[in-house]
Amino acid sequence: MTAEHNLREEFREYGDALAERRKSHPGFDGLVGRYQDLDKRIVDLESGNQPFDDETLGRLRRERVVLKDKIVQELTYG
Repeated sequence: MTAEHNLREEFREYGDALAERRKSHPGFDGLVGRYQDLDKRIVDLESGNQPFDDETLGRLRRERVVLKDKIVQELTYG
């Protein structure tokens, strides 16, 4: 089953901080935007809406993990 990786749901403890940081830090907002765009692309691929190969999907998933790690670092240490 394909599921979107919504940051507000995955990091409920940072919900308010996530929203505030997006408003006050354009670079962070861009990082979250890239994560959301990439997540949507992965969901589309997994749903069978677009053709793909396993290598491409694996690469995109790894990129999503890297972006998520950066977002968490910004929220906890930034």
